[in-house]
Amino acid sequence: MSAMLSEFGQAKIDMLNIYEDMARHLQMVVDELQLMPSLKDLMNERMRDELLACIQRIKAICPMLQRKRMKVAFFGRTSNGKSAVINAMLHERILPSAMGHTTSCFCQVEACARQESAHVTIEDSDDQKLSIDCLRELASAHSGRALSPHSLLHVRWPSSRCELLGHDVVLLDTPGVDVTAQLDECIDRHCLNADVFVLVLNAESTISRVERQFFELVAQQLSRPNLFILNNRWDAAASLEPQLEQLVRAQHTQRCLQLLVEELGIYANVELARRRIFHVSALETLRLRQYAKRKEEDRFRAPGAQLRYEEFLSFEREFAECITQSALRTKFEQHCAGAAEMLVQLHELLQQLAMQLAQLGAEKTAAKAALAAGYECWELQSVQRQEELSQQVEQLSEESCRLAAQLLHEQILRLPAAVQQFRVPFQPHLQRELRQYQRLLGVHLEQLLLQQVEMQLGQLLQQKLHQLGTDQADCVLPVQLYCALDCQQLMSGFQADLEFRFSWGMVAILKRIQAKVPLPLPQLPQLPKQLNGHREELMKLPSHVGVWLPDTENSMGAMLLLGGVLTRTLGWRLTLTLGAVTGAFYAYERISWTPRAQERSFKSQYTQHLQRRLRDGLQQTAAGFGQQVRQQLTRSMQQLQRETKHKRSELSEDLAMLGNELAQLQQHQSKIQALQATGEELRQRLKAFQQRYLPI
Repeated sequence: MSAMLSEFGQAKIDMLNIYEDMARHLQMVVDELQLMPSLKDLMNERMRDELLACIQRIKAICPMLQRKRMKVAFFGRTSNGKSAVINAMLHERILPSAMGHTTSCFCQVEACARQESAHVTIEDSDDQKLSIDCLRELASAHSGRALSPHSLLHVRWPSSRCELLGHDVVLLDTPGVDVTAQLDECIDRHCLNADVFVLVLNAESTISRVERQFFELVAQQLSRPNLFILNNRWDAAASLEPQLEQLVRAQHTQRCLQLLVEELGIYANVELARRRIFHVSALETLRLRQYAKRKEEDRFRAPGAQLRYEEFLSFEREFAECITQSALRTKFEQHCAGAAEMLVQLHELLQQLAMQLAQLGAEKTAAKAALAAGYECWELQSVQRQEELSQQVEQLSEESCRLAAQLLHEQILRLPAAVQQFRVPFQPHLQRELRQYQRLLGVHLEQLLLQQVEMQLGQLLQQKLHQLGTDQADCVLPVQLYCALDCQQLMSGFQADLEFRFSWGMVAILKRIQAKVPLPLPQLPQLPKQLNGHREELMKLPSHVGVWLPDTENSMGAMLLLGGVLTRTLGWRLTLTLGAVTGAFYAYERISWTPRAQERSFKSQYTQHLQRRLRDGLQQTAAGFGQQVRQQLTRSMQQLQRETKHKRSELSEDLAMLGNELAQLQQHQSKIQALQATGEELRQRLKAFQQRYLPI
């Protein structure tokens, strides 16, 4: 019997271990999912609620599993020996048992904790522990302190003193169906959770109407309850003749079969119902067990005692097998189905997450491949663009030099007009005022001419940039192109010749002739410059003339000398006529040599000198503009290079980030697979539990 009863305890341990492992597994799933940032978006609130609900459900079931026990309820009329049967099964006289109505309330005998001693507690009384000596006063109907028939008294007995209680078996004794009013309430409170019902009959009488009514109510509320019928006090039949004893036994058996099969419909198989009917003597069995150390011939002196004892042992074996199978079904089948349901639910959840992770991994892999391909293409285009920009910088620099030279040449040609636009009082006889006039004229030309050059050059270059249609088109050229063109510096060596020169003088004529046909003139010594810019010049006549004509401030002397020579050659009348005409011209030019004429001469000399100097430095000035454009475009190209480097860094970071995300996804997938493997292991353990304890 103990081997069969121990199977329930082992099943409870196995089921409790499965549920505890499930709780740890579910908590591990929740913890792992919380540590996976990429899964927070994949898990919706419903999934989280389902996991948390499963955890709470398991936490509530585990204490219930620990309290699971096999319960058997003993019913019958008063004085049928219910308490005696329980005492016989416990091998010790624990419950009060006597003639007549003895048990006053419901008494539930169960094992106490290992460190506790035997005691009793009254239900709904704050679980106050009372001494075991109070049992006979509280449970005996003969005591003045007896509890009411509806009360429940817990009798906790050490399992070390009773093997049956050590197998998680709870025995419920009832006060008797004939003294218990409101049977429905008693069944609901104390009997619905019983695995086996034992109807204890008095073999000296038959089944009463109250007993039939009680089990009809039980059969209505419970689907096919496990019912044993004990015809107690069968030792009284020992005084009958053997043939009459067999007839009485057959009569009791037939009436019990009629109750079990026909009236209650608990068993459809008559043979199975017959195995639930026994004829025993509880007091005799208890006495025999208490005297177990005596010799067998001393123990079984009464007629038929050994047969009755063996039948009681058969009852205990059938009872142990039935209550074990029933308890396994009633106590664990539902929890086993619930565990299977939760594991299937968890498997589907993990499977869904695994599929979503796989899909997300495929998307990330495709995104990384596309980004890598785009990065490679962009890198190639970037190198090509840098080469193109370098060529364009050279092209624009050369173009700027050419445009600058062209614009400077145009402005040099417009220089006379720009000089004539200058209007400042001219005082040629004051050296300081003359220098001031020259300085202001230089400032005027710088502002007027170079501003035009810089502005037009900037516009032309910007148009060239837009025509190229490259990234350089967005770069900004300097607001003002700087050119190292300093008129004061260029005209630093300029000295205007403001001395009156007769246009028909010998020097002027020779200069005109030399301009047409260059003549070899002797080198004339340079005279010291005067403060107003005047100087003396000496001119030597050609060698075939043989006469030196001094260059004086007034060329009239030279003309008179020439006139004397011509008079001797041409005659005095013609010479006089030529002299009069020349004198008239001289007088006219002399009178016309006013400050305004001197200003025009100054501007003309200034213009010629500045044009010559500008033409000499034209290429250098244009190269300066080209260098500025080169520098600006180079800075713009460097800015583009920095932007390219920054974009390259961003793309590299994006690739690295995608790589890290893929690595994390792979780790998550590995963890999900490990969790799935653990869940599958639990499912296999649960399946093995069903095959062992709950076979179909």
